[in-house]
Amino acid sequence: MRRSVSWREAALAAAACWAVSGLGYTASAALDEPHLSVAPLIGVGLVQWFRTRHRSWPAGIAAGAAGVAVLFGLVDALRPELGRYVADALATGAAATVSAAVLTLLNRVEGRRRAAAR
Repeated sequence: MRRSVSWREAALAAAACWAVSGLGYTASAALDEPHLSVAPLIGVGLVQWFRTRHRSWPAGIAAGAAGVAVLFGLVDALRPELGRYVADALATGAAATVSAAVLTLLNRVEGRRRAAAR
């Protein structure tokens, strides 16, 4: 049975993504390894969260598309000002937050539509 995503659950997921992003890019900078990206790890974590909770596919696809758009848009905008590691960490965290918010919002709207149809 599908249940709506709570805002608290989305906030916890986004906070975990920010923690992994910050720690991962800190380690990457400490190792001076610019090709070591944490974004795929965070993406897989969000996909796993989506799949284990049996969310709606339209909401998941929209969340993924929004996250990718934010990630690439922010990386291009922030890298010249902040450098690779800081820009990538901020862009990855922001993209994960947007993905969680879009998933939650669309999932809750769909849940309300389903409830109204009954």
